[in-house]
Amino acid sequence: MLKKNNLLSFYFIYLIVGTYVYLILQINEFPQKYVFTEWLINYEGGYVRKGLLGQIVLYISNIFNIDLKFIILFLQITIYSIYFFLFYIALSKIRINFFWILIIFSPILFAYPLIELMALGRKDTFVISIFLIFSMINYKNLNSLFFYFTIFFGISSLIHEITIFYIFHYLLIIYLYNKLIFHKKISSLHIISLLAFISFFLYLNLYLHNFVVIENIINSYGFEEGIITNESGAFSHLKPTIGPAFLIILGKIEFTNILKYIFVIFLNSIPFLYFIKLKKLTNLKYFSTKNIFFIFFILSLPVYGLVYDWGRVININYNFFIILLLFYFKLNLVELDFLDFKIKKLNLLIKIIFLIFICFIFSPDILSINPIEYFPLPSQFIRFFGGIFEKINNFY
Repeated sequence: MLKKNNLLSFYFIYLIVGTYVYLILQINEFPQKYVFTEWLINYEGGYVRKGLLGQIVLYISNIFNIDLKFIILFLQITIYSIYFFLFYIALSKIRINFFWILIIFSPILFAYPLIELMALGRKDTFVISIFLIFSMINYKNLNSLFFYFTIFFGISSLIHEITIFYIFHYLLIIYLYNKLIFHKKISSLHIISLLAFISFFLYLNLYLHNFVVIENIINSYGFEEGIITNESGAFSHLKPTIGPAFLIILGKIEFTNILKYIFVIFLNSIPFLYFIKLKKLTNLKYFSTKNIFFIFFILSLPVYGLVYDWGRVININYNFFIILLLFYFKLNLVELDFLDFKIKKLNLLIKIIFLIFICFIFSPDILSINPIEYFPLPSQFIRFFGGIFEKINNFY
């Protein structure tokens, strides 16, 4: 029962059941809860950031006369099912050892939306899952790789503009595929097309978005007056441009907040920095564990200056980082003997200490201005099963 593969299965079943239950329970807070106002953003007032899913929800509701909240619930359950299924498939292809136990049970990975329910049901899961699918496909040639990149990155960008901050994660997969498998020279046409493609999405989100009429979006749903306004949830964050948004957040962040979140990031980076060693390849001169970690840590910083919810950003960043790590394993870029050696060097006591400190004690609150939370996984487990027992007791 306690074998590592069984443990993985039980944990994912728990995550899926917990996610479904909380998604169903929070539907009673429709439409005022922030997560629902985010889902209601559509293109009825002109082009707007993260409007694609809202437009789809509106069309389905109008065509089939289905309540908006049930369409959103269905889409949320669908994407979480895909998210957990794909990760389970990816993890099933590798040998689960102590290193992967630390990753899987990290409170900033799979369990984070259940720990911080304000993060549950957000569109981030689409962004993560789309990148995971992109990383798992076995491409036949460079042209097909670029074609799928435009499809996946384009759809993801229309779902949520945060995708643009992960362009380098996509480009790294393209680079590694070409260097290690295709061995083709990337043509100037590929580069020009790529730059034009990215420029187009920057134009949409940095310029065209500024002309959206939020009132038209709200009116398209026919809510009673006052239920949803320009200042409701996600709608209140549509107007500030990057400059003012950065200054607003900068004015609210204290140095102690930064230190707390850096501590959480560093703590969850220990498994990668300690256990993983990437192979030295002549055609990948600067491809090393420390270089990869440093580069993507620096690249992840800009998004913290644009949003309050740093805990959610940590969760997204960690998902993307682990997807890339799984991709390294897929391309056989990881020194497996070194990984086994580092694990064997640790005695049982050290492993327990690692597990407790990395997985069971600390978790970032979703908002950057709030303190770190303690014992996230045990607290979430107790809250979930405590709630179930309470419902059963009330029923009888």
